[in-house]
Amino acid sequence: MAEYALITFVLPYYNEAGFIAATLASLAAQTDRRFRLVLVDNASDDGSEVVAREACGAMPDITVTFLHEARPGKIHALRAGLGQVSTPLVGTIDADTIYPPGYVAQALAMFASNPAASCALAFGISPGDGHAGQRALLRLYARLFPCKCHTGGYGQNFRREFLERAGGFDAERWPHVLEDHEIVHRVRKFGPILYGADFVCLPSDRRDDRSRCSWTLGERVIYKLLPTPFMDWFFYRF
Repeated sequence: MAEYALITFVLPYYNEAGFIAATLASLAAQTDRRFRLVLVDNASDDGSEVVAREACGAMPDITVTFLHEARPGKIHALRAGLGQVSTPLVGTIDADTIYPPGYVAQALAMFASNPAASCALAFGISPGDGHAGQRALLRLYARLFPCKCHTGGYGQNFRREFLERAGGFDAERWPHVLEDHEIVHRVRKFGPILYGADFVCLPSDRRDDRSRCSWTLGERVIYKLLPTPFMDWFFYRF
């Protein structure tokens, strides 16, 4: 069996048979094995779970829990997964994202370096080489707006205690898109957000086609520029 686990990754998925094996292969290659996995099938009908179970066979030292959540919506799957987590840290990952071999090691080191931190967020960069400009821009955003979220649910890691004290994933509280930004807004009230220049993951480029399911340009600008004390207004009244 693996060493004592410090972090559990919750992976919700819906019809990801074409992507999830590669994601799990990247987790199987992690240099630090102190993690568990909770996979939540959100009513897939394409055989995703079969693919996932086969892929998890490549990491017999890692404890993997398989769940089913019939209610449609990622936030319901995340809530179900969080209910199975007992480690001090919890991360959310996506089924179409690749995680570098040092991802777990970096996450654990960042939390160890700052015991007061509420979350450690990994930048999502495009697959392939030649993305120095993209990384530089994300690092600049993190320096200029340290209390804001500059990544998606594919790269978010939390202290479980703070996540639960913040109310966890809750569709009643936030039924809209970009729930990953709203959850960071709530959790960061318990401690600072950590970013690392090389703490990255590689989401699929198919996300470029999801603009219709995202915030408008104006909403994004307001989110970036609005002072932190007004963020409750942005999320819950604006």
